Amino acid sequence: MTDNEYRTLFEKSPGSAQNALFEEYINYVYSIVFNKLRSCASAEDIEECVSDVFSAVFLSYDSKQNINGDLKGYIGRIASNKAINMFHSLSAKNGRTSYIEEMETHLPSGEAVAENAEQTELRNVMIKCIRALGEPESSIMIHKYYYNMKSSEIGKKLSLPAVTVRVKCSRALKKLKELLTAEGYDLEEGRL
Repeated sequence: MTDNEYRTLFEKSPGSAQNALFEEYINYVYSIVFNKLRSCASAEDIEECVSDVFSAVFLSYDSKQNINGDLKGYIGRIASNKAINMFHSLSAKNGRTSYIEEMETHLPSGEAVAENAEQTELRNVMIKCIRALGEPESSIMIHKYYYNMKSSEIGKKLSLPAVTVRVKCSRALKKLKELLTAEGYDLEEGRL
């Protein structure tokens, strides 16, 4: 969901906009908060912080405010700030004096939770857009880019000439680029 989509929905129905925003970004916010608080907070503390993040987003969002379409960055910054504040609060309450930056270097997990959440979100958007292409284009794209099949192999599987597969793939790529741009992804230099 982009800033413009949220703004439009917010003008029609603030409650619906908030529900949609929550559904869209709950995993993203949770991963940021969890990553910052996992060493010192209970599950209840993490859930409370996630709730505080959405409360802050809903209270601070001004429909006239210009955040340049980067709603995800706006929410991510609020989530990070709230998690750091809660970390300091919990550390003070428990008598701990270490800084969150120091804690991050000593975390045992090699997993980058926020990056994994973003990649999962990107994969889901990509699959949604590929499915929106319809058949046989979506099958061609999946076989070509997910299974790394050649046009001739795809053609045999779908009962199409290899030339047709290549043409449909080329057209599907252009349409996929349009769909991803509409979803808010900037496709420059072949990257998302």
